[in-house]
Amino acid sequence: MSTLPLLQADLKKATVKELVDCIKAINKKINPYQKITLSGRKDEVVQRLVTFIDSLLEQNREETLVTLVRIVNENAHKKLSWNYENGDIVVNFVKPKRAVSSNIENVEFVRNPFLKPMKRLTAIKICPVAGQSRQSRTFSFTLTEEDRKLLATNNTVDDRPPYQIRFYCARYAGRTDKLEVEFPNICELKVNDNVIPGQNIRCLKGKPGTVNPPDLSVMSKKTAQNNLELIYINSSFPFIASVYIVERTPVQHLIDILKKERILSKEEVLRRLQEVQEDADIIMESETLSTKCPVSLITYSEKKRKKEKKLTILKKKLAFTRIVTPIRSKSCNHLQCFDASTFLTMNEQTPTWSCPVCYRPIKSWEDLIVDEYFAQMLLNTPRHIDSVRVEPSGVVTIIDENPDLARQEEEDDEEEEETDIPHVKTEPEVTILLDDDDDDDEDAQVSYGSPYHATDTINIPIAVAPTPFEKPGPSCLRKSPPTLAADAEAPPPRKRVKKKSADVIDLTLDSDEDST
Repeated sequence: MSTLPLLQADLKKATVKELVDCIKAINKKINPYQKITLSGRKDEVVQRLVTFIDSLLEQNREETLVTLVRIVNENAHKKLSWNYENGDIVVNFVKPKRAVSSNIENVEFVRNPFLKPMKRLTAIKICPVAGQSRQSRTFSFTLTEEDRKLLATNNTVDDRPPYQIRFYCARYAGRTDKLEVEFPNICELKVNDNVIPGQNIRCLKGKPGTVNPPDLSVMSKKTAQNNLELIYINSSFPFIASVYIVERTPVQHLIDILKKERILSKEEVLRRLQEVQEDADIIMESETLSTKCPVSLITYSEKKRKKEKKLTILKKKLAFTRIVTPIRSKSCNHLQCFDASTFLTMNEQTPTWSCPVCYRPIKSWEDLIVDEYFAQMLLNTPRHIDSVRVEPSGVVTIIDENPDLARQEEEDDEEEEETDIPHVKTEPEVTILLDDDDDDDEDAQVSYGSPYHATDTINIPIAVAPTPFEKPGPSCLRKSPPTLAADAEAPPPRKRVKKKSADVIDLTLDSDEDST
């Protein structure tokens, strides 16, 4: 066949090692019983291989020829490129490359709850692979009157503008949806007469999407043309980039949404505890919960970066803060929560989005829920208490390692004009019972405003509907705590209750039953 001389000439381009590798693979997968001889000069080896291919073509063994072509391409890919089509082998086959559009109309980035692209100001450009030579892409835009009015909008929530100009960039592999913000590892961004160094827009190592698109608002000219240049080298991947006007959502607004729409009720938490407790295959143990936010305990290994040093400083400011709005992921199984404001503020700075307790990835901020059980525990726990212990039944024990801090706490509150927690002196451990006991003392005396004694039991009033394992009793004390509504302000002052330490107080009945 006329193809054979072409095949013979093409095979001579391959090295001896490549030819030997091809024949070994053919002997193993195609011709195990009549193996092609490997010894001899290169021309002889090539001739044997061509003769074998000729026999396959004569017999029209299509499946075997397809396998042979694949073996040749795998073992001699640097020199040979074959393809089997229409009963023949085509040499120097060039695979058709998918055309890359130079005019991409739209790009969709992974959703960021803090930043929403509203308007694209420049064309979307592809930044090609860069070796040792310097590469750059320029972007130019001029703000319209409508753009200037939008950027001048006042913010009623915080001191930051609700609309900003940001530069988006992502690794490009042909798709234009669900892109994670990422910049070339070695790059810098020039905006008019300003320079943003690459270290400020670099992701955490091996974690695309852990950087925010840089804010160009202050650097941008309001009426003249703005020129932006992305300069980069040593990039093994192409990137895609453009400039957008974005709408910024404040952290407080997200917290308000959580309080209104994403609440896990106390009854549901207790129901889940009961289900686990009743599971014969699971042995439940008590769990210690911290009233301090664990987000402040997160550390990163790459502390040499300036950006992460800045982040560490921010964390020190937030360290040891008491949880205000307790949240956790709905996918997490632990009771420990973290503070909504602290967690969202951290992810606004560096979007890592992982649970600070179990390190489970949080795919979306919409997976976060406000835990009402944890919130009511916080509401009724003195502020100097760092941790509590929760039994499998839902009973909560306050762990007070520094009871003397109660007086100091009151003095500090007076200086700061805060009245969250009245002066309480407690024993090292005080128990809060969230379930009922039929043996309650019906003659227990309740005194409001009376001095607290070290031998008394602190009543932590929590008004909720009875749960499946709560048994209503005639003797109980209940007070309705503030709800988790978004407009709720500070909780009302709590009353101090004097009761014998041996008494058990049912805190879970409805108000209507209490009056009977």
